[in-house]
Amino acid sequence: MTTVQIGEREFEFGGSELVALRDSSDCLDDVETLRERLAEDGYLFIRGFHDEDLVQRARRDVLAHLDAEGLLDPDAPVEAGKVHPEWGTEEFDMSGADWTMYPNLERLIAGEGVMRFFERFLDAKPFVLDRKRGRAKATGYFTGFHVDRIFMGRGTESLYTCWRPVGACPVEMGPLVVAPGSHRHDRLRETYGQLDVDRDKVEPFFSRDARDVIDTIGGPLATANFRPGDALIFDTYLLHGSLTNRTDRFRISVDTRYQSIEEPADPRWVGADPVGQYNLDDWAPADLEPIAERRAEWGL
Repeated sequence: MTTVQIGEREFEFGGSELVALRDSSDCLDDVETLRERLAEDGYLFIRGFHDEDLVQRARRDVLAHLDAEGLLDPDAPVEAGKVHPEWGTEEFDMSGADWTMYPNLERLIAGEGVMRFFERFLDAKPFVLDRKRGRAKATGYFTGFHVDRIFMGRGTESLYTCWRPVGACPVEMGPLVVAPGSHRHDRLRETYGQLDVDRDKVEPFFSRDARDVIDTIGGPLATANFRPGDALIFDTYLLHGSLTNRTDRFRISVDTRYQSIEEPADPRWVGADPVGQYNLDDWAPADLEPIAERRAEWGL
C-alpha cells in the first residue's frame, strides 16, 4: 500500500478507505454495460482511452508554455515538468489561455475517437462545451470535494465530465479521487447538488476534509495510478476532489464536458469567449456564504 495525502489527511491507497477505481476498459465496446456502470458508480475509468502518443505531444505543448511563462525549474529538463522553486503551491490555470498554444490538447478533447465514443454513449451527436479547464497544479496543491453540477447546471442533466491527466499521474502527484455512488445520495443531490455558484454565492466545496466526506456521505473513496491515455468520465452529480500533489513536478490535466447537441447547454460555458462559472462583476469571492451554514440547514 502507498500512503497518500488529501489535504491534511493521510490514507493508505489500497486500504479499506481508499480503493482502486473500477476499470471499465474491458467493456469499452459494450455501451449498455458502460451505461449501467456509470449509473451504479457515477464514473467510468478507462485505461488507454486516448492515444498515448497524442497525450505525450499534448504534454510537450503545455510544458513549452509553462517554460515560456517561467514556471519550470531552470536547472531541470523541460520534459521533467519540475516546478520552479519560487512558484509556490498555486495552480496555473490554462482555462482562459489562448488554446492555439495547445493544438494537441484540442485533438485530445474533440478528436474523432473521443467524439465517436460519446456519440455511441449518448446515442446522439455529441457536443463538447466550449469552456475548457486546463490546469497545472504545483507541489502541495489539492482540490476540495465538490460536484460539477453547481458550476454548469443551467443546461441538460445528461452532461458528463471527462478528466484526463496530460502524462502519467501516479497517486503521489495528486490525481482525482471520487466518492463512488455519491451521485445517487438523495439528500446530497437535492440540496448541495442544486446550488448554482453564481446565483447562490455559496462556497463551492462541499468539504475540504476527506474524513468528513467518508463520515457524511460514505466510503470508500477511490482513485488510481493514471497512465498516459487514461481517462475518468463521470456524472456531474458525483462528489470528487483530488489527492495532494506530493511531488516536485506539475500535475497537468484537462477536463471537459460532453452532452447531446440536441439538449440545452449552460450558456455560461458556450460561445466564442465563454465565462464559465463566477461572473464577478457584481460581487467578490469574499462575499460567498460559508458552506457550513448551508450544510447545517440540510443536515449534512
